[in-house]
Amino acid sequence: MHKPIPAGLFLLGASLFSLNAAAFTEPQGHAKLPITFSPESKVNVVVEQQGNTIIAKLPKGKTQQLGEMPDVPEGSQTIDGLLLQADFNFDGYGDVAVLEGVGYGGVNLFYRLHLWNKAQGKFQEYKEPISNPTLTPETKTLSTAQRSGPRWYSTDYRFNKGKPYVWSEGAMVGTDGDLYFVKIYDSAGKVLKKVIADTQDSSDVTAKTPAATRKITVDKAALYDKPDAKTKTKMYLIKGDKVTLLDHREGDDGVEWFLVRFDGKKRVEKWVEWSALSG
Repeated sequence: MHKPIPAGLFLLGASLFSLNAAAFTEPQGHAKLPITFSPESKVNVVVEQQGNTIIAKLPKGKTQQLGEMPDVPEGSQTIDGLLLQADFNFDGYGDVAVLEGVGYGGVNLFYRLHLWNKAQGKFQEYKEPISNPTLTPETKTLSTAQRSGPRWYSTDYRFNKGKPYVWSEGAMVGTDGDLYFVKIYDSAGKVLKKVIADTQDSSDVTAKTPAATRKITVDKAALYDKPDAKTKTKMYLIKGDKVTLLDHREGDDGVEWFLVRFDGKKRVEKWVEWSALSG
């Protein structure tokens, strides 16, 4: 069973983690500065530390600030990913991601992404931090993942004229986290499809992935018009009824709701509490 794991290699205590998914390409990690690389032909950039600041020395004597040195949590011996180097937006030019934070005891590595702008001869900072990035060249996808408690959450980015946009967002759902709920978007931010899949691995989920099914596990499962206890209907399903999972919500009280489809004498699409499917 695969789960998202951080890009780069890092030591946390005595444990060694590394990317182990053939479909992904790992950005090149650098544990120490300075480094020199060429974002494009005949252009060299030096990234170095000056005091507590990370800067890029650009052509023609120009410099650009890329971030501050991050705080590394106690117990993390080394992080081979202070700076990641790759063509993150698949435009043919070299980019960098600078570590700006470490969370969950070293599991979550948060980066600030800087994309090379050939016309301006400098990096362009992406507004949102990315976590544990990996690349899939076949689909030109930048995947990120982070852990919170026992669950993983993911965001996949694709690119329109070199600019990133959110292509999908996903999360483990269900009490045991054995389902993955993914929303897929177009470049304008419109939701194209929602998928609840029978997997704990976001990389298994695509727009063509079949929706997961479950059986009602309680004697009588109330149906609701909305993911809200106040919208209870007079309809219900009984133990053993098979439903298809269509959508997911989590209430303010932590209750998980699923929109389900039941094909009986007629098709019904209503909301049920997760307890009706997991008891």
